[in-house]
Amino acid sequence: MPHLRQETIAIIGVGVALAVLGLSVAAGLRDEIRAVRAEVEAVRVEARADRDAIRAEARADREADRAEARADREEFQRQILRLTERQGELTGLVEGLLRERREAEEAPAP
Repeated sequence: MPHLRQETIAIIGVGVALAVLGLSVAAGLRDEIRAVRAEVEAVRVEARADRDAIRAEARADREADRAEARADREEFQRQILRLTERQGELTGLVEGLLRERREAEEAPAP
């Protein structure tokens, strides 16, 4: 095997050192990427849990609003019925008074 010159050996040594350095940096970057992926997955899981909790809360709120609206509507219907009944009573009283007045006017004077 021919003897290599010192400059060639130095260039090969620097090349090997750069290759080792590149591999080391790449391995470090891979580790960092794995850590970032794990963090992203943790955030994704947390966000999914938060989203599910918000959806459940919104669903419960909608159901509560529907129940409240139903109760309000039923109370409104009761009030309308009560007012209708009262109006009927008042109409009956007024008609009775008018009938009595007419009868009194039509009755012969003594």
